[in-house]
Amino acid sequence: MSLIENLSHLASLPAPLPPAPEGEVFTKEQWDTLFSILEVFVPSIPNTTSSTEFDKALARLKPYQPEGLSEDVARAYLSEDAVSDPDFRQGVARKFKLYVPPSDAQGLGFVLSLFNTTVGSYILTGYTTPIHKQDLETRSRIVCQWSVARLSLLRAVHKSLSGLARQVWLATSPNLYRMLDFPAIPKHIERNPSYDFRFHDFVSPATPTTLSTDVVIIGSGCGAGVVASHLARAGLKCLVLEKAYHFPSTHFPMSASSAGEHLMENGGMFVSDDASVGILAGSTFGGGGTVNWSASLQPPRPVREEWAADHLPHFLGAEYQDCLDTVCERMGVARATDPEALGKIELNFANQTLLEGSRRLGIAVQIVPQNTASRRHFCGYCTYGCAGATKQGPANCWFPDAAAHGAEFVEGCWVEEIVFSEKDGVKTATGVKAIWTSRDRKTTRHLRISAQRVVLAAGTLQSPLVLLRSGLKNPHIGAHLHLHPTSTVWATWPQRTNPWEGAILTVAMTGLEDQDGQHHGPKVEVICSTPGFGLLTVPFRPQYALLHDKDKDKGKDSSSSSSSGALSAAVEYRLNTAKHGHSTGLVCITRDADTGRVYLDPKDATRRRPRIAYTPSPRDRRHLLAGMVGGMQAAFVMGAVEMDSGHPAAERWVRPSHVDPKATPAMDDLSFAGFLARVRDLWLAQPEPCTAGSAHQMGSCRMASSPRTGVVDATGKVFGTDGLYVADASVFPSASGVNPMVSTMGIAEWIARGIVREVTEAAGER
Repeated sequence: MSLIENLSHLASLPAPLPPAPEGEVFTKEQWDTLFSILEVFVPSIPNTTSSTEFDKALARLKPYQPEGLSEDVARAYLSEDAVSDPDFRQGVARKFKLYVPPSDAQGLGFVLSLFNTTVGSYILTGYTTPIHKQDLETRSRIVCQWSVARLSLLRAVHKSLSGLARQVWLATSPNLYRMLDFPAIPKHIERNPSYDFRFHDFVSPATPTTLSTDVVIIGSGCGAGVVASHLARAGLKCLVLEKAYHFPSTHFPMSASSAGEHLMENGGMFVSDDASVGILAGSTFGGGGTVNWSASLQPPRPVREEWAADHLPHFLGAEYQDCLDTVCERMGVARATDPEALGKIELNFANQTLLEGSRRLGIAVQIVPQNTASRRHFCGYCTYGCAGATKQGPANCWFPDAAAHGAEFVEGCWVEEIVFSEKDGVKTATGVKAIWTSRDRKTTRHLRISAQRVVLAAGTLQSPLVLLRSGLKNPHIGAHLHLHPTSTVWATWPQRTNPWEGAILTVAMTGLEDQDGQHHGPKVEVICSTPGFGLLTVPFRPQYALLHDKDKDKGKDSSSSSSSGALSAAVEYRLNTAKHGHSTGLVCITRDADTGRVYLDPKDATRRRPRIAYTPSPRDRRHLLAGMVGGMQAAFVMGAVEMDSGHPAAERWVRPSHVDPKATPAMDDLSFAGFLARVRDLWLAQPEPCTAGSAHQMGSCRMASSPRTGVVDATGKVFGTDGLYVADASVFPSASGVNPMVSTMGIAEWIARGIVREVTEAAGER
């Protein structure tokens, strides 16, 4: 019996997806064209008597197959035809109906129609025959050629559709999980009940839609949780509004497709305007605290000094430190100075190798404290929700406490705007207007909530939009956006690693984080490695198909290459994903010096959708590269047999057969040095094919000493208003340089204390 079958009785409860809007985004001809292109990235590898491609691929899979796996599974894995799979087709359709901005879909539709005209087809493909009528090998050559086309439109189409095809395939493949022996729930799962929240329900027309409270809190993430708990304990009546929905621990961990839609902003499919960054943000009850990886690091001294330099001295004060310590103690976070507590944190293989590899290189490294109430938490699936309710985020720690002290909650509640009264040029927040939507999406109600104070904690992407929809004009709203851009490198090992097992992020390489004397630079950490998440960062390499064509044109025999034929790029991708059970991934996260902005999509009539203008700057890319090199060097000295830099144009490094992986080889191996040199050149000179990641968004409503430089003052109050505060990562004066949960909570605790003092002083004056 397989591990998957052994765990079936502990399966998560299903989390059905809401219905997609009716109607079609594309015409039938456009859909046919789109799927004919997507097939290039995830095709069925043909198994014919005239082709040796399939047998070669099957042989290369053999070393990575789980023990006892039937060859039939490997054959099915190579043969599966994604575009014929109803789940794949439905997944693609849902992406366009729910998450791709309509203006972007219209633009793609125009391009798809061009492919079906004689002139357009010839210009875009070199053939007058429409691309969807070409055979698969011809299509593969055409589409792979787009990656290096002179026309930027074609390069953009290749990049975006490659990402879409792989994202949906990873979530819907019927054979990938079997090939990896990946169970849908953790091998070491510990199921515990979560708090039984009660939410306001407005389905009945008789239910009043006008509410009153002392404090209305917009959002339910890390900042909102701390504020709600503190204010409720102080005796204030709090009402928490969350635009997404709550799921108890019985639904966790979700599947990749369910988690994307139920737990992530925009279905986990947010990209910057130029597609240079893919942004992942929590959008569920508990916000980022529900989907983060438990890392609990306090902001480092150089960052706090930078924040204090803008006339915000409290960041160096004793009370702010007490705020940080208070939130950490509430969550059971081990102090960085407590080796006994840190020693109890279990390290999986990926974290062990990062720790020891960093030590061997002489690069500073640390154990990362966890917000797990000092309890065992050997779970690698937490980005899909915590089955054990162990992770002490808002939903498991702060909101249960707030509820016990009288706080109330509304899910499915999108805030249209904050309502103000105005006197002597000062706007005083008096409540909010909101739209409530039932969980089944069948009922909506307009709500009017009056409050003495409004705390905005909707997150860095949404808080600026609420302020803009509310008529505030400060030019800093949405500006100064930091994203902690990331890149992921992968190491392959001779033994199985099962990288999805164990606590995700328990070690951080810190010795490279100051690249410029101003504390801008990378940390290197372990990435969540469930296949549907981690493998998103494994690239599709079109050059395999292009190199085959060049050899063919020159009359060379390409049969000696690792995989030949026009489908070789797709074969390599399929083989690399199958190595996942022998891999470890390191995510390099850089404290960015340069910024972007968040703004309302001008083409969105609902005024709900944020757009993100952000491109990693050359210096931030250099800093990120330093982390990538450090991470790969750590894996190298620990004996990794393959390395993937994540750049599509840089082939994987394979350890030469004469170098024993167990010998801890010196860093002067010529093949590895050449690989790093090529990665450096490509990463800096050709960034376009790469998409950086971001799981940390900060600074879009930054705290400052004056409205000339920021959005909120040192107490979190929005400049030019009374009774309106922002208490989330958007108020960071600059990037935190660490996973921002504790920094957010510390600032929220600071702001909540100030609100209580203000309320107490006002009561005394009366």
